[in-house]
Amino acid sequence: MRTFSLPNIHWHPELDYNAFCQCVYEHTGNFYDFLPQDGSRLTVSFGDLPSTGDVQSINVPCLQALVRGFTAGSRDDLAGLARELNGTLYLLGPQDLCVPWFYARIDPVRHQLEYVNAGHEPPLLIRLNGTVARLERTGAALGLSTRGVHRQETAAIEAGDVLAIFSEAVPEQTVRDVVLEYPHAGAAELTERVMEGARKSTARPWMGEDRTFAAVRVVGACRHPLLEDQVAEGLALCAA
Repeated sequence: MRTFSLPNIHWHPELDYNAFCQCVYEHTGNFYDFLPQDGSRLTVSFGDLPSTGDVQSINVPCLQALVRGFTAGSRDDLAGLARELNGTLYLLGPQDLCVPWFYARIDPVRHQLEYVNAGHEPPLLIRLNGTVARLERTGAALGLSTRGVHRQETAAIEAGDVLAIFSEAVPEQTVRDVVLEYPHAGAAELTERVMEGARKSTARPWMGEDRTFAAVRVVGACRHPLLEDQVAEGLALCAA
């Protein structure tokens, strides 16, 4: 069994993030990664690499390394990144590989969340005012075909909003109930409460499935509107 937690270990005053993963197998199953970028932005990768029962040509560390490499060279084209990763997994992975994957870039300076949902359980964007939006699939799971097409979507974010990402074995209702009941809780507390709620849930009793949850709360945002010619000065504006 593989269990791990990755808190906010970087100095990231605008965002608070945390996650926990409980996996049956060592090198396959659920995975996630937080990748801070450009000082204020945060990229989140979250998915599920199935076990084929044979020697895996792609394992979780390899997949995470691929995502990090593509992220480093991607700029703002999330759909293009998904296309590259999909093609790589199709060529290198086993036959009939199917990797549900959610990838998001959170920019508190622009008040913007960009994402691609490749066949993954829809994450929730839970507003401080109590409204909830499901970030539905924008394309098929990765590795199935080189002809896969993935759309990039954008949503507005404000201080207090929470992006909640979870595996299929974590009940969506549990996530909704916890985040709405504790509107000011930090990401670490939300993670602990959701995982405890999932463990106790009668809707999804433990059946040897991976359970993973990640939360990103927008703590604050730039106090001034960011113009296109001010991108390089974004952090200076926020510090003013």
